[in-house]
Amino acid sequence: MLSKLYNALSVFAIATLLAGGGLSAYLLTSGKVTAERVEKIAGVLRGEYDEDPAADAPDEAGATEQDAPPRAPSTKELRDERRAGRLQRAALERSKRDLTAQAELLKHAMHDLIQRQERLDSDRTTWREQMAKLTDSARDEGFQRELTYVSKLAPKQAKEHLVRTWNKHKADAVRLLNALNTSTGQRILEQMKSPEEIQIVHELLEQLRLMNLEELAPGSGKTEGA
Repeated sequence: MLSKLYNALSVFAIATLLAGGGLSAYLLTSGKVTAERVEKIAGVLRGEYDEDPAADAPDEAGATEQDAPPRAPSTKELRDERRAGRLQRAALERSKRDLTAQAELLKHAMHDLIQRQERLDSDRTTWREQMAKLTDSARDEGFQRELTYVSKLAPKQAKEHLVRTWNKHKADAVRLLNALNTSTGQRILEQMKSPEEIQIVHELLEQLRLMNLEELAPGSGKTEGA
């Protein structure tokens, strides 16, 4: 009962206060003062709306959260971090060992390849030397047969063979004439009478002379009387 009476008196006092100078009429007509606002003003006068000091106080909790140092990692986080580091180092070590093994394997492969290439080169050289010996032997045998046949040919036929050999391989013609019996070679050269054939005779004899000079050169192991 007393509270209702107090509320009514509070509203009356506010209305009386606002009535002075026609202010209440202005506020009521402008809509700035409503029944709810009057009731709230009355509540303030009654002390129902005490000022909350925490409302105007700075947000110490927020400031504390902003200014607080970063949180230290937990034991589990440290353990996980150390485990991740160990795994990474182990992976690097495995990669290093794999690279070392691959490099060693490549080194052995290159060494084996070089040895095979050396053996191949040696075998090829040996084969060439053997083929050269066989060829030289066959040529020597063939040359001896050629020499025998030419020695038994008529001088005119032997001359034709010698001229054609000269036109194809001058060195072979010189070798053939040098191997022939002197008398046989003379009879063959006597058949060469045309200017071209006389020029061949001249060059043949010149090559024989030069060949004999090389045989008699110092260091050849031969002397003029040999």
